[in-house]
Amino acid sequence: MPVINTAQENFRNVSVASVPITYTAAQALLLNVAPTSTTGTALLWDINTSSVSGTNPSLLYVMPYMINSGTPANTGIGMRLLGWRKYLNAAGTTFWYLPTVLADFTLGFTTPASSTANYTIDVANTRPFSSITQVSGTPAGYLYSPATALAANVEAAYAMIDVAGSSYVTAQFKSSGAPTMGCFWSNL
Repeated sequence: MPVINTAQENFRNVSVASVPITYTAAQALLLNVAPTSTTGTALLWDINTSSVSGTNPSLLYVMPYMINSGTPANTGIGMRLLGWRKYLNAAGTTFWYLPTVLADFTLGFTTPASSTANYTIDVANTRPFSSITQVSGTPAGYLYSPATALAANVEAAYAMIDVAGSSYVTAQFKSSGAPTMGCFWSNL
């Protein structure tokens, strides 16, 4: 019987400083340049990079977090994943990049927030979210949301999302208080 080999990626990390209170709409519109990291948005991967080149990943695993030195009191916390596909215009001269909302999440912490897990991973006060709810995106993702089941649970929440043939994937973050937010991610 042949051995089944599945590529196991190490987690990668992406973060965005001073995230805005709402998603930046201009970063989810049709573009004529490839998507990049910019205010409130981080490029997770591009199909042309060595981390995913030739692997044609179909699933994206994300574990979002916030950097916060005190008890988290932020509101309106969210993360939106956008998949981008390339389209070559009819004249064959210009690529356009078309966004698709892969998933939009509401994120939260354990109750009481003072018991939220706090780690030093690259930087101090890295706090993974303990609840995650998908509010939009198709198809629905697989979610592990321990604080949704029991408010006192402190385990890290995560989601696994179908990237549906995307050539690029970006993550947008939002929250009150302009914190640094990000996610650990890997693809399958």
